[in-house]
Amino acid sequence: MYPPRTLAFVCLVLLWPSLPIWSAHADDFPGRSREADDLPSHEDLPKQVHEGKILPLTVLKAKVLAKLPGELIDISVDRHDDRIIYEFRILRGGGQVTEVEVDAASGRIVEIENE
Repeated sequence: MYPPRTLAFVCLVLLWPSLPIWSAHADDFPGRSREADDLPSHEDLPKQVHEGKILPLTVLKAKVLAKLPGELIDISVDRHDDRIIYEFRILRGGGQVTEVEVDAASGRIVEIENE
């Protein structure tokens, strides 16, 4: 006789191709907003830079790395209170990861958080 875990695993592997695939969206969960709709698009960011509404990413990156030297490991964009915020993750000495939020319009560092 096989252990129940082994039988469950074998059944899952055999049934996997026939299982329905669901795609979860924020709309599927009441009370949750669809934040992705609020984010600026990749086409919108260069347009806003060109119009002078936000600073170029290279300028913001240089400002952050001048204040907090390290290796830039990730950049993401978010929107807070109708402001575009860039989130920089920096690997610093000793393996410490620091997240820096920067207002894209003013270049002001909004928050520094050690993870």
